[in-house]
Parts: sequence; C-alpha cells; structure tokens
Amino acid sequence: MKKRMAGMLALLSAVAITVTGCSVGNTPDYSKEAINVAGVSVPLKEVNFLLRYQQTQMQSFYGMFYGEDYLNQDLMGTGAPYGNTMRDGVVEMLGDYYVVEAHAEELGISLSEEEKTKASEAAKAFLAANNSKTLNAMSADEATVTHVLELMALQAKVYDDRAATIDTEVNQEEAAQKRISYVINSTSGELNETGEEVPLSEEEIANKRSEMDALLQEAKAGQGLAAAAEAKGLSCNEAVNYGKDDTSLLTEIKNAADALQDGEYSEVIETTDGYGIVYMESTFDEAATQNEIQDILSQRESEAYTAWLDPLKEAANITTSDEAIGLLTFERIFSEPAAEEEDTPDESEETTPDETEETQTEEGAETQTEE
Repeated sequence: MKKRMAGMLALLSAVAITVTGCSVGNTPDYSKEAINVAGVSVPLKEVNFLLRYQQTQMQSFYGMFYGEDYLNQDLMGTGAPYGNTMRDGVVEMLGDYYVVEAHAEELGISLSEEEKTKASEAAKAFLAANNSKTLNAMSADEATVTHVLELMALQAKVYDDRAATIDTEVNQEEAAQKRISYVINSTSGELNETGEEVPLSEEEIANKRSEMDALLQEAKAGQGLAAAAEAKGLSCNEAVNYGKDDTSLLTEIKNAADALQDGEYSEVIETTDGYGIVYMESTFDEAATQNEIQDILSQRESEAYTAWLDPLKEAANITTSDEAIGLLTFERIFSEPAAEEEDTPDESEETTPDETEETQTEEGAETQTEE
C-alpha cells in the first residue's frame, strides 16, 4: 500500500499540464454541488479536477489513435460523446470515495499524519508545477487537490484491507492454461459490387479443403504451421492461451485442441468459420497459468471490495446534479507536454546582453498574456 500511494502521489506532483483550446461560455461556478452522498455535498471543483487529470492521462493514448478531439466522438457506439462516458465514470468514482471516507473508520482505517502530509506536499508540488491558466481550468487549489489525493489514498487503503480477506488458494485445474496455434481458411462468401454476400460454390469450398489438407502435410513435414500458412497467404494465430472455461475460442477449435498432446497437429476440422488446423504448443503453459492465477486473485479482491462497498452506496442515497455536471464540457485539451529538446546555442550567431534581456522581457510578457 505504501509503495502504491507513494507512486500515485509522485505521479501527480510531477505533472505539468498544458491546456489548449477555448472554453465556451463563462467559467462554471465550481463551488456548486455536483454530488450529494448521504447529505454530504461534493463540490463541482473536485469533479472537474479529477476529470481533467484523468483527461490528461488518457490524452496521449486516445489522442494518438482517434485525434485530439476524441472526447467529443462516439467511440463506444452509445450515441454519446466519449467525454460524457468518462465524466460519468469520474462522478461515480468520487461518489465511491465519499462513501469510503464516511465508513473507513468502521474498519479501523484512517490516514496517518505522515500520509496526510505527503498528500499535502504532493498537492503543493502540483500547484507549483503548473501555471494559473492550467490551475484555473482544472479548478485546482490547494484544498481541492489535497482532499482528492486524501480520498484516493484512503480508498486504496480500504481496498487493500478488503483484498486481504480473500481466499488465496486457487485450484490448479481452474487456472491451468494451454498454448496453441491455429489456422482457419474461411469458407464465407465474398461481397459483390452492391455489398451483398455471394456464397462460395461447392467447387470453391472443396478447393479450400484441399488447400488445408496440403497445408497440414507441409506443416507436419517440418515447415511448421505458421510458415506453411504464410506460404498460402493465410494468417496463423500463434501462441494463443486458453483454459478450461475459456469462451473466446471457437468451440470446434477448443475441442480439437483438447484432444492433442504437446507437438501434435489436429486433422483438418470444420468450424462455423471455415476449415481449421490446430497445433498444440504446450498442454501446460506455466507462465500463462501464473498470470491466470493472478487474474483470479485480482477478481476475488475486487469482489471483496465491492461486496463491502455496494450496500453502503445503496444506503447513502447518492444523488447528482445534471445541471452542474453538464457544465463540464470538452472544448479544451488537457495534455502533458512532450519532452522538449534543450536549445543548443548556435555558435554562428552571437547574442548581445541587450538582445538577451529584450527577448526575456518579451517572453515574460507573452506568458502573462496567455495566463
């Protein structure tokens, strides 16, 4: 827990955030109530701060794939901008934090003075690392940032406490993972000019089967499944792990794999997607099994935490203000600036002291104007 909290505080305190774009309308009244948890008011400023921090963390990844304006796109196919989905998640998260804050002492859990001091120091470092334009856009003052950090730290302690109550014994059979490679030669029809699917003829389907028969022989002769598939223009799904209760594989592929020993190939099989061949790389993948055990334990930890939290949330009668929360929109982009290369003086140019002073004065004026 201490390492996790230290990492969390260090991450935030070191962040310098860039804000680009213009907001629409007047600055919201961040003192408005956004959430009410059992009579305790959660101000809009805390929702906004946590939302903008999360927006910053996600900008580099989502922005790279979907463009800077990804928050105003319907990425989830729900008919709503992704920003609304993220905002709803932050609102629920803060509601959970306040429920935890109200009931943590019932578990004998609270923040130590040292932990509170670290949260305060991280908040001050964050404020020092950012200019007034950023801080205003994030509604980030010392009290707001400190309290959000304390809420996060307290939630982490409660989560760890509940996680410590789980049964850590995992049935080996439940977790055991196999590793296979497989190829499927699709027998689906092809689309015509009007976009309609034209089924393959019996001859074309028979040719697909013959192609797979030949591929299997070439793979067994020493070429290997991946190379044999590539030679015929087919793709091979390599190093695929699955377990007893796996539902991601086609049933026919899984059944064929379960009949194999290490290093064995299946015969050509018929699947709902086409003709297939399976190769068993390992009937027991130790590394994948250990990962699956950790996934099972993590799931149990999450369930133990939610089993404690959910009844308390229900009793808290959490309400939200759509009017206040709706003021948090996504015209502006919050991001961490890319590391800048240090400017190297051009030896061919000489700068006089007067020119240097003038440049610094102009840069200072520009900075003040932007803020």
